[in-house]
Amino acid sequence: MKIPDGHPAADVLVSQINRYAKKFEHSETPFLIQEDRKWMYVNPAAKKILEAEEDIIGKPIWDNLPSEIHGLVEERIQSCKNGVAPMPCEQTWITQKGNRIILEVIGFPLMFSSDATQIILRDITKQKLEKKETLDHLNLITENMIDIIGLVNDRGVFTYLTPSYEWVTGYSQKEAIGTSPFNLVHAEDRSYVISEFMRMISEQTPLTVEYRYQKKNGSYIWLESQGTPVNEKNSPRYAVVASRDITKRKEAEYALRKSEHTHRLILEHTNDLICLIDMEGKYLFASLSYQDILGINPQTLLGQDAFRFIHNEDHASVQKYIGLLAASENPQPLVYRKIHVSGKEVILEGKGMPMLSENGKVDGLVFISRDITEKKKAEEFIHNSEKLAVLGELAAGVAHEIRNPLTSIKGLFSLLKQNEIDKEKQHFYHEVIYEELNRIEHIVNEFMALAKPDALQMEKEVNLVQLLQDTVMLLATEANLYNVEIRLLFKEKAMFVACEKNQIKQVFINIIKNAIEAMSNGGVLTIGIEEERNGAVKLIFADTGVGIEEERLKTIGVPFFTNKEKGIGLGLTVSNKIITDHQGSLKVDSIPGQGTTVAVTLKKNVNNNKLV
Repeated sequence: MKIPDGHPAADVLVSQINRYAKKFEHSETPFLIQEDRKWMYVNPAAKKILEAEEDIIGKPIWDNLPSEIHGLVEERIQSCKNGVAPMPCEQTWITQKGNRIILEVIGFPLMFSSDATQIILRDITKQKLEKKETLDHLNLITENMIDIIGLVNDRGVFTYLTPSYEWVTGYSQKEAIGTSPFNLVHAEDRSYVISEFMRMISEQTPLTVEYRYQKKNGSYIWLESQGTPVNEKNSPRYAVVASRDITKRKEAEYALRKSEHTHRLILEHTNDLICLIDMEGKYLFASLSYQDILGINPQTLLGQDAFRFIHNEDHASVQKYIGLLAASENPQPLVYRKIHVSGKEVILEGKGMPMLSENGKVDGLVFISRDITEKKKAEEFIHNSEKLAVLGELAAGVAHEIRNPLTSIKGLFSLLKQNEIDKEKQHFYHEVIYEELNRIEHIVNEFMALAKPDALQMEKEVNLVQLLQDTVMLLATEANLYNVEIRLLFKEKAMFVACEKNQIKQVFINIIKNAIEAMSNGGVLTIGIEEERNGAVKLIFADTGVGIEEERLKTIGVPFFTNKEKGIGLGLTVSNKIITDHQGSLKVDSIPGQGTTVAVTLKKNVNNNKLV
């Protein structure tokens, strides 16, 4: 029964409340008393938390309570009125400034008034906001993560899944939750996955499994799942399962295994010697072909010195080659010898490649060597056969060329034996014999120049223009005799090349003399110079002579073949050899009845980049 205001009993109640409330006046715990839905007492701590700058004593409690919890609060007041203290609960209150705060509220009856309720507050706004922020972050992560996070109970049924499950498998959360993931595991993997899952649940030990999983479109992907068992009190057992799509990794692993299998097949069945050595010159790997080619078990080579079976005379060249590889250069293939276990020599042609680490440092070398022993024997046989054939041709040519002057000499000597020959004829015969002997000497000299040319005495800077002009001046008289005009179509005063000056001059003489003799009835010899893009210089000799037929053009440069009525045909052969020794080229083109063009190409001096 409510005591009306102004009643003596009411004054007594207020006095009792004030005496009781004094205990909480200096407490840091917010404390309030309400009666008949109005505040009867509010301690300083409560005023602070409710931001009460104005006195709220006597004001309705509903001013501090949002409408959505009025019903809840009324129920709790009635419970206290009936002498039952309700359980603490979280409520949202409104401060005097209008801010909403989250409080933990504990209400219980006031012992000396059934219409009054005493209340203790605890501000949990910060904790709730932090918790909400954490949950928001967690939701943000789970909602956007690529990996699948799922909860699977001990019956093997999904109870929760992140949205990524749909991205990966095509099944929505709604379709999947409440179903068993094991139904979509590939039939060949299913029993293994189920047994591992049950073992995890029973033994409470984490697991990691890889298996194939069927997508909604019917295709299969590879998943890697890591399961962690959870066993909370008074709740069924379940597992947190994190799954990741590893299809690309599996495909890469398969491709790698296939590639390794292919490479191993190649290594095991190749006829080449393949080895890997470290920077200390020790074998790290040797192919099975070592057994067939050298009679050595490749396993016995591991850790051994790579020079052990290399011929002693080739150690220096191999060491130099390794040095070039270590310096990341790309040298030409190396020919060297190894010793078979039987003691015989095996000739090899090898190519090496450096192995580079991630920072670009050379960690080792790979060598691939091919047995060319039989090839070398075949080349030597062919070379010897060619030498014999050439020797036969040379002998026949020399015999033929020398026979003619010898026949003349022999006949003249027979005539000289006759006593009735007058002195004038004797003098003439002597002159002819002398000319024929000179001819024989010339033939022998040409032959010796072809068979054993002098060693090149290279000069670094020879003025090719000056050398050509000197040669033309030397042959000008002979050109005039044949009514041949020599035209020099170049304006350069100097162009330097590295060459043996006398030999190059001999080439010019041979080419110009051939051109003059091809124009016995007169003509024009044009000489030009062209600069090539590849750092070379080309000299072009073009005459207007009789030309050379196509069949005979094929034999240009062949010893003892000539179009001239006289001569031994060694001029262009010797010229071609000189130019080849200078690492140049000589090419002849001709049209019968129109003339012949000879092109000579030489390397220009690297220090002379421009024509002067």
